[in-house]
Amino acid sequence: MSDYLSDAVLLYLQELIDWESYFNWRKGEESDVEIERAALREVLETAAQICEEMEPELRAGWDQAARLVDGEVVYPPHIQTALDKMREAGLVSFGVEEEYGGFGLPSFVANVLLQMVSRADAGLMTILGLQAGVAEDIQQYASEELKRTYLPRFASGEVMGAMDLTEPQAGSDLGAILTRATEKDGRTFIDGDKIFITNGGCEIHLVLARDDDTFEQSKGTTKGLSLYLVPRTLPSGEKNGVTVTRLEEKLGIHGSPTAAIHFEQAEGFLVGTKGEGFKAMLSLMNNARLGVAAQGIGIAEAALKVAVSYAQQRVQFGQPIAEQPLMKDRLARMTLELEGSRALLYRACSLVDQNRAIEKALARANEGSGELSAAERVELEALHERNDTRVRLLTPLAKYMGTEAADSISRDSIQVHGGLGFMAESEPGKLHSDAIITTIYEGTSEIQVSFALKEIGKGALTIVFEALEKELKTFEEPRLREQAEKVLDGMNQILGAAGALLADFSYALMSAQSLAEVVASVIAGAELLKQAKADPRRFDLAASWINRRMNDLESRCKRIKEGSAERLDRCANIIALSGG
Repeated sequence: MSDYLSDAVLLYLQELIDWESYFNWRKGEESDVEIERAALREVLETAAQICEEMEPELRAGWDQAARLVDGEVVYPPHIQTALDKMREAGLVSFGVEEEYGGFGLPSFVANVLLQMVSRADAGLMTILGLQAGVAEDIQQYASEELKRTYLPRFASGEVMGAMDLTEPQAGSDLGAILTRATEKDGRTFIDGDKIFITNGGCEIHLVLARDDDTFEQSKGTTKGLSLYLVPRTLPSGEKNGVTVTRLEEKLGIHGSPTAAIHFEQAEGFLVGTKGEGFKAMLSLMNNARLGVAAQGIGIAEAALKVAVSYAQQRVQFGQPIAEQPLMKDRLARMTLELEGSRALLYRACSLVDQNRAIEKALARANEGSGELSAAERVELEALHERNDTRVRLLTPLAKYMGTEAADSISRDSIQVHGGLGFMAESEPGKLHSDAIITTIYEGTSEIQVSFALKEIGKGALTIVFEALEKELKTFEEPRLREQAEKVLDGMNQILGAAGALLADFSYALMSAQSLAEVVASVIAGAELLKQAKADPRRFDLAASWINRRMNDLESRCKRIKEGSAERLDRCANIIALSGG
């Protein structure tokens, strides 16, 4: 079996996710859990085999970039070949429901697929991951007519999509968007410019634009923004007013085209409710953040694999460097960072899946075709609400941890390779160049920890920790219980430190990264203990994570409680010494 399908993935597929509840809620009496789970495994095995086979060609073509030829984006040959293989296997637009020709894959499986593709080539993953996200947003918010028109084409791979947010003056600040949507004779036309658009040469663009009738009043806010589906070719067959004006040159992910797009009287079709485009785009961005976390984990897996392989083969002072104490510790730390980030992502995905399945069960009940009693419905609605709160906190944490791990592990992989790692043709160098962008797009690491802080301020920490406490108190085997007690103690320290932040918002923002780190540490620690309970071989992994992270947690919490906003003034004084 391909090592692209890791033991951790199989553990979740076989034991750690409650697939019986998932499929029963999602499909009701139609579900046969064992058949459904076997189908998911077959999808993952197929993807693993394809990715492993494609890896050499994709790595060899890493520095070949997409080109703009007569206004059309042309993928480099290795990317086009890989896309064709994935399309033939039906492994595109993973979340499109069966009624529109897709597989309707769970978030867990979809993100494992993205992780596999990213391990082979992060640029390829960017193309596939984005088109899956665009299709899911259309599926969630568009009219039935738009769904029927476009989703089967996404599912077959006939069309791909892009998310058009960024403008020259509007990066993370979406309130600064100036692209305009104007209604005329019952139709809507889009005018404006977007930059840094991933896969911008595709057929379907989801464009966030400011509506003309409230343009001046809403300027500078996220109100008055609507989401529009803007195809490059209209249903009539006419060419729409969408032009790719240039492709960017980047440090990494070269196979994925990043474009500047000009819209001139381009007809768009409203997705969702007018004026609520920010809400619809936020849904896409949240899904994309989990996808980028998976991308980071895939890059980190690749970097760790080449590092371990090289360290085992490279002999210095009469033994492989992998056997030397400092190197052995470095490789272990790299593995811990990868597995902790993976655990956090998989927990987030399982909660997303549980809620999507609950929504299906509640929808059937509301239509009168479900099997839920009134009490069951109330219970499911409450569970959905708690899960939603947990997902809103875990999503930015997973994106932060997964992408920072990619950056750190790929940098460490260069170090393991020594001078060879610094050569232009080295795999670790290429992987590190790909990893850097993951900490930036779909919201920088700084924005992710700020989002996490915002959710903590709204009470999410209490709900997340209540669930964790219940789980941690179920461990009965002595060595697992001992580690669980350390995590419980860490949770109490975090609650004490978090309380110290409430009095000063500026200081809270300054401490957001430390708070995010410690919260992620205890969540991942609990998840790794679950893994160790199901597979005792993973105990050392869980114990090492907890011992290392709880020591770091204690010092971080102490600094948070003893610090103050005066540090901001000190920072300003320090920066002044640089001449800035």
